[in-house]
Amino acid sequence: MPKYNLDSKELAEKYDELSESQLDNGKKLIERLGIANGQSVLDIGAGTGRLAFHVLEQIGPRGRLIGIDPLPERISIAVKNNRFPNAHFQVASAEDLSFIPSDSIDSVYLNAVFHWVPDKKKALEEIQRVLKPGGKVALTTGARELAHTACFRVVTDHVLSRKPYSSVVKLDEYVTARLGVTSTQLVELLLEAGLNVANIEIVSRRRRFSTGAQIVDFLESSTFGNYLSHVPLELRDQAREDIVAEFENRRTEDGIDFRTYTIFAIAEKKSSTP
Repeated sequence: MPKYNLDSKELAEKYDELSESQLDNGKKLIERLGIANGQSVLDIGAGTGRLAFHVLEQIGPRGRLIGIDPLPERISIAVKNNRFPNAHFQVASAEDLSFIPSDSIDSVYLNAVFHWVPDKKKALEEIQRVLKPGGKVALTTGARELAHTACFRVVTDHVLSRKPYSSVVKLDEYVTARLGVTSTQLVELLLEAGLNVANIEIVSRRRRFSTGAQIVDFLESSTFGNYLSHVPLELRDQAREDIVAEFENRRTEDGIDFRTYTIFAIAEKKSSTP
């Protein structure tokens, strides 16, 4: 289970500054989803609202957007920065959408969020319920089958497999390693929820960071403090320094290459029978 109480105002603000790569993935996801002017949209895991504000420009004043997130500090930033009267942000979880009527939402999206959802089956059942017949859900999430090849896991696991960490840290206890899904598992979950899978693919995404510290800041803020939660508290500061140094060893004149593998998926609620 991710620990939501590890988040802080500082981490939320840092994420708002460093989440460009996830925002870029989100924009590509929205393009594939085909959100249209006037639609009702649900953003699950809205965070600080950056992608939601992009979507609001597309749905126009006739549309409406609900953004939810279990992290109060992130919702607080979204509310503070919101300039759209047809947007509403609140603290809530994907597993409980009881405040939204059935068959009322045109499009739902979860960008870099699904791996954090503890009860994925329940969340997808709720999404299926609130979607209108023919409505769509789109998501991005890390590809668990390729997690061990992602840059951040290669570096992090390399450091934590050394002393003094190796005897007290279990590498498979990394939180997203426990909660993530493979593309096959995702298809199965979508089908079990009564959703038709329209498209699913794994995309290699690349980003460059200027320093190792910037990478670790991103990892800590995007995991709302869970990045090194599997490391004993008394070793975390040293682990952070060692991981920063390991990333620095990979730096070239162009910066530090940071590659991940992301699942892009779109599914559709079955239309009502004529």
